[in-house]
Amino acid sequence: MEPLIRLPAPSVTGGPAVWQVLSARRSIRHYGDGPMPLEVLSQLLWSTHGITGRLGPHELRNAPSAGACYPIEVHVVVNSVFNLKPGLYRYLTEDHALMLQRSGDVGLEMERAALGQRMCSQASVMFVWTAVMPRTTARYGERGRRYVLLDAGHVGQNMYLAATATGYGCCAIGAFDDDAMNEAVGVDGVIEVVVYAASVGPLE
Repeated sequence: MEPLIRLPAPSVTGGPAVWQVLSARRSIRHYGDGPMPLEVLSQLLWSTHGITGRLGPHELRNAPSAGACYPIEVHVVVNSVFNLKPGLYRYLTEDHALMLQRSGDVGLEMERAALGQRMCSQASVMFVWTAVMPRTTARYGERGRRYVLLDAGHVGQNMYLAATATGYGCCAIGAFDDDAMNEAVGVDGVIEVVVYAASVGPLE
């Protein structure tokens, strides 16, 4: 098993005002050159999935979740990040760390699975969000499937705002071949299924 890659501690102070970030948020599909610092990747992951407290047995995170079920997991496709080799990683929330799933030019696979959207391979990083369905359906039944989509939307908006605040461009991706995307990230498409994605890279 690959060793965990511990991420730098996220910043919880400073940065632009939230109103400025909301005003500046746009979908950015074309990116500049240069690798993303590991500190920025850490900040983006913490902003979308970071644990910020606990209430009894429940984790509290930066993005809300119905019933604190947190069905959304994130797979990180690294194209160009300082001190990380290109490949597919899984983010481990409790450890604020990455685990390498496989190395290689996964970005091109993602581009094909996303119906030829070139930003998947040109961005510094692509985030692929999966839903572990039993986390919500065990509690809410079939209604839980709807809550999964709401949770994914919360995470996606946090990513937009965090990317904007760090000076990076972000674009959400909802158009993709489900089977190809599930296969690319190594999930079965039933218990765990890809529901959303986003590319992030430096502004031109």
